[in-house]
Amino acid sequence: MQTLDQPLKNSVIKYQKKYVAVKLPYFVSEIMQSLAIDDNEEIDAILIRAFNTYNILQLPIKLNFKKVFRCDGKMLFSDWKISKLASYLIIINCNPNNVLVAKAQLYFALRNTNH
Repeated sequence: MQTLDQPLKNSVIKYQKKYVAVKLPYFVSEIMQSLAIDDNEEIDAILIRAFNTYNILQLPIKLNFKKVFRCDGKMLFSDWKISKLASYLIIINCNPNNVLVAKAQLYFALRNTNH
């Protein structure tokens, strides 16, 4: 298993502790809704792939994902509050056969390249 080299890993963790841990601006349910993904098994698989990214790189999941409970006025349900980085990992782990996902993935790809 290959992990980040220690100086890079330390930089990522330091950044996350300073900026990300306090700010988890997104809900997974809202991202999934915006991508027209409503299959709970698919959402669980997407989350597992994102968690695996953190595990493989030995980065702390808790700085980017926090399980929460929400009420929609009728029922209580579990959700995840996530960081910007986690939202990116969620979107790139979605199925690109969904046109909304493909557009979101392209948006991130173009935003992160120098043209």
